[in-house]
Amino acid sequence: MQISKKNLSDGITLTTVVTDKFKFNQIFIDFILPLESEHASENALFASVLLRGSENHPNTLSIRKELSSLYGAEVYVDIGTRGEAHVVTMRVRLLDDRCTLCGENITAKATSLISEIITSPKKENGVFDETFVESEKEKLISDIEAQINDKDEYAVNRCKEIMCENEAWGVSPLGTVADTEKITSESLFQRYEYVLSHAKIEIFSIGSLDESKTEAFARGIFGTLRRGEVPDYSTKIVKEPSSDVKNICERLPVAQGKLVMGFRTGIGGYDENYYVMRVLNCVFGSGTQSKLFRNVREKLSLCYYCFSQAYPKGVLLVASGIDSNNKEKAVNEILFQLEAIKNGAVTEEEIDDAKKLLCNSIRASGDSAVALHSYFLGNSVFGISDTPEEAMEKIRSVTAEQIVSAAAGIKPDTVYFLCGTEDKE
Repeated sequence: MQISKKNLSDGITLTTVVTDKFKFNQIFIDFILPLESEHASENALFASVLLRGSENHPNTLSIRKELSSLYGAEVYVDIGTRGEAHVVTMRVRLLDDRCTLCGENITAKATSLISEIITSPKKENGVFDETFVESEKEKLISDIEAQINDKDEYAVNRCKEIMCENEAWGVSPLGTVADTEKITSESLFQRYEYVLSHAKIEIFSIGSLDESKTEAFARGIFGTLRRGEVPDYSTKIVKEPSSDVKNICERLPVAQGKLVMGFRTGIGGYDENYYVMRVLNCVFGSGTQSKLFRNVREKLSLCYYCFSQAYPKGVLLVASGIDSNNKEKAVNEILFQLEAIKNGAVTEEEIDDAKKLLCNSIRASGDSAVALHSYFLGNSVFGISDTPEEAMEKIRSVTAEQIVSAAAGIKPDTVYFLCGTEDKE
């Protein structure tokens, strides 16, 4: 695997990962912006509208026919976050030219289509087609409202919102129904123009395409854009809870209680000790070898599931599904297992198992273009240049003393409990 990175112009970067592991090449175009409540819905919407039609392909059917003629090439839109950066991704998946029947150059045709979709959308009166906008608004509203259907994810998101009420990290990347309803063709087109001229743009090519081809494609799309200053999308690390531990209970018709505990770690994605935090998290609650799984779930049977996740925001969340009458016991046991790490109760076997889990995960990312993109994008947002091999070496070098020291700085912030309407808190 050969990796190269080049700055094409102000705020536009190209990363080329050349590997012969895949029959399909994938190109990822990431528009990176601050995660802001006032613009979250617009950011989540504009790329979907772009896929509805362009100047030469004025509707979805026309675009799909063109993609189908290119050996079933596909285009996707993904909305996500990296810390407090809002990331809108357009992903192109196309067959490698080496695998076409007659050696056709479908890459040139596919990249030309994507360029047109991004830079020459179908317009009415100088702005987005109103029909497209209203249709995509309905879909986005449906997606926002559907978040409550997955109670596990809903509980985690509610804990984030409550814990980081006055921080960008608490904002939903999809925005809100109310903000989506306010969007017009004019306001969305203005936002689209702002994104093209101000967003940090990361382009990743993963597959057999060499740097010269992907650079020509990238410059063809963005080379003539007039660029302004890229807004600050950095993640603000809050090291201390702002108040006493917040205890929040909400009720919905659920059969299983959802307990989410939020902690401030003080160690964010910019910190070299974040590798230590990742190992600590695996020892504590990520994987079947972790203390939470072995004790809270298996030994004491206090939950149906229990796991922790460390975020580059400097936050650690513990999520578990429990019977409501086990809430106090589960909270106390989770805190007890964290306290054990703080007191040095960490074995070399636990650390080795955690390191193997993390390294295997990084190693496995090489088997998926999507996983590779996620790895490199996350690194880029936080200014990390480590290759997968370098990251694994840093993970292997973490010591028990570093884990105990990092654990000492973890402080409880929020306890969120989603229980049934008939349950006792």
